Amino acid sequence: MPGSWWAHHELGRGGWWFRDPVENASFMPWVLATARIHSVILPLLHSWISFLNIVTLPCCVSGTFSIRSGLLASVHSFATDDTRGIFLWRFFLLMTGISMILFSQMKQQASVRRTYKKEMVVARSTLVHLRHSARAQPRPVMLWKN
Repeated sequence: MPGSWWAHHELGRGGWWFRDPVENASFMPWVLATARIHSVILPLLHSWISFLNIVTLPCCVSGTFSIRSGLLASVHSFATDDTRGIFLWRFFLLMTGISMILFSQMKQQASVRRTYKKEMVVARSTLVHLRHSARAQPRPVMLWKN
């Protein structure tokens, strides 16, 4: 967040996160991790918390991939080696695949429990965080290097 604020003021781009791929790549994992932290107090949503953990790590790796591989053009992308991008892409696919396999093998806990108002508020705020992350996701992908 401080880096995004700095880029906004120093680069004078005129808008918060002005659709810069690096800014969005740092924003998406932050939002997902915040949603996970807010969901921890809900024991009812154990599988939801696991899903947020699984989604946050590949999101961090994909952000690193998009910045370091040279795939996206940005004011502060650091692409110097093409083979680094291939390695990061393979690492991203491996982490995502392993995470999804582990998540699919988790047993669903069948528990009937009364849902409290506090838990519903936290669950809704988590959905808001996910919505913001989903809205920021396509933006780095649309800014391919020409």
